[in-house]
Amino acid sequence: MRRLLTAVVAAALLVFAAAAARAATPCEPCTLPTGTYHVAVPPDWDGRSKLRLLLFLHGWRQHGTQITGDANIAGVANRLGFLLVAPDGVEGPHGSGWGFVGSPEKDRDDLAFLLAVVADAERRWPIDLDAVVAGGFSMGGSMVWDLACYRPKYFTAFIPFSGGFWDPLPARCDAGAVALRHTHGLHDHMVPLIGRPIMDGRFRQGDILEGLMRWRSEDRCEAEPDQVTDESNLTCSRWTQCDAPGEVELCLHDGDHSMIAPWLEASLRWTMTARSLPALAP
Repeated sequence: MRRLLTAVVAAALLVFAAAAARAATPCEPCTLPTGTYHVAVPPDWDGRSKLRLLLFLHGWRQHGTQITGDANIAGVANRLGFLLVAPDGVEGPHGSGWGFVGSPEKDRDDLAFLLAVVADAERRWPIDLDAVVAGGFSMGGSMVWDLACYRPKYFTAFIPFSGGFWDPLPARCDAGAVALRHTHGLHDHMVPLIGRPIMDGRFRQGDILEGLMRWRSEDRCEAEPDQVTDESNLTCSRWTQCDAPGEVELCLHDGDHSMIAPWLEASLRWTMTARSLPALAP
């Protein structure tokens, strides 16, 4: 009997230890064979409850610490219960960037790297697989469009800002259905809505509205939005009448190449109500 009791106690301790390890295994920076990432944890997290996950990708020539160190981005994400995960772009000849289709950065398979980041974060923290969101700004936003097109099943929603597909736009995606909300400035001179050639015309940013047609096609949505709303100085057109379970939204502001905290908060709150699918573990 004593041996049985000892075995039961030992098993219980192992379970407790495993649960504790599952609760959180912090790192800074978090290092993978192909790169690094940084994390901001909600300060009021109890250490055990499941966390939503926001993978947020920085713009050109930036780094992940500029995301986790931004009080507006981290503050909004953490207040809404998101673990903020900010990877570092690869250092290439043109600066720190992302290797999406049409990008000059080709030194790393960033689709594989970003899934590895999500998988590592899911091993270190207890993540709610019903709330795994990919967001990004500028060049990071363009990488989010590629994630939505080519690796959609590992995320429940996508919230890119000021960056979309570059040419060549994909003839088709692997999405099937996505929940994607894109925010962009009407007067964006860095990434104009109509796109523009860069680097002596060797590369071209794509037309955002043409790219948006891809998402409406993937979700089999009606041609016209069924909802148009004004919020936080944004005019948002929303397609919810779709045959697939996803949802598409385009939010425009009367500004330049920018993102402010209320727009991020509006997008994150949208991810909690949009028609989306549970994410798979990478």
